[in-house]
Amino acid sequence: MNWKLIAAVIVGLITGVLLYFWTESVKNEQVAYAFMRLQPDRKVTRGQAITPDMLAEPVMLPESFGPLAKLAVPAASAYQEWLKDRTAAADIPAGSVLLFQYFDDNDGGRLTTMIAPGKRALTLPVNAAAAVGHFVEPGSYVDILGTVDEPVEPVAPAVAAQPGAPGQPAAAPGQAPAVAGQQPAPTQPPSPVEQMLKNYLTQYPGADENDVNAYRKQAQDYELGISSRTRVVTRTFLQNVKVLAVGAATTAEGAITKANSTYNNVTVEVTPAEAEMLIFAMGQSNGSLNLVLRNPADNSVEELPSINWTRM
Repeated sequence: MNWKLIAAVIVGLITGVLLYFWTESVKNEQVAYAFMRLQPDRKVTRGQAITPDMLAEPVMLPESFGPLAKLAVPAASAYQEWLKDRTAAADIPAGSVLLFQYFDDNDGGRLTTMIAPGKRALTLPVNAAAAVGHFVEPGSYVDILGTVDEPVEPVAPAVAAQPGAPGQPAAAPGQAPAVAGQQPAPTQPPSPVEQMLKNYLTQYPGADENDVNAYRKQAQDYELGISSRTRVVTRTFLQNVKVLAVGAATTAEGAITKANSTYNNVTVEVTPAEAEMLIFAMGQSNGSLNLVLRNPADNSVEELPSINWTRM
């Protein structure tokens, strides 16, 4: 047996294996990725938003650099959008490579900077049907509708006839009629409710307490515009409303990730008065509102009547 030949083969195999691992290590060193970093003279404090002028030229880190390559924020365009106006969750030293751990979880860290001056962010509970099959995403514009019980126009109480001669005002109970030629003493004019109640008591002096209270309540409700009768209607509360976030995602890219592909709430941008109206509408509609997705080029606002069974 040729031992020299066997030894040469073994040495060759070992050399080949070592050469392979050396080649792979060199290849890994040559594969580098760009990551974001701060300017050498710019630091970021906790709660401060990151702006493009704070960033220096990307730093190149090899794939084999270690865990930092997996924790750092890449300089790709998608991550530049992710980073835009995002607030820092911790102080970041000047010149540092930006790490994901420096920022608020998910996309919520940039929401406050997305709200226009004078506007508010309001979160609405939705399901897949209410959110157009979850096709509503950050940056979408929607109309907000709901079905509520709408009060019907209140009914005025029957006006009781005033006693006395035509054209002569009725005398108040316990007050003598005015004498001809005598100037009546100046009195505070009664409110419409008091006048109707006074006429009612004059015409029906035998009315019991329940009748009087019922008439008083009907007169008061009529004056305030309150009705005990309602009808079910569907109404468009707001049109052309901007969506700031779906779930915790504030970008369209973030909304299509597996974690955010389904959501149960949508955050919209509204004025304080619109926020009050929507909160009231949610209370009247058992918290269920519907979003109607708009074409982004269509910003028209129409006068739309509420819909009920008589208007279909």
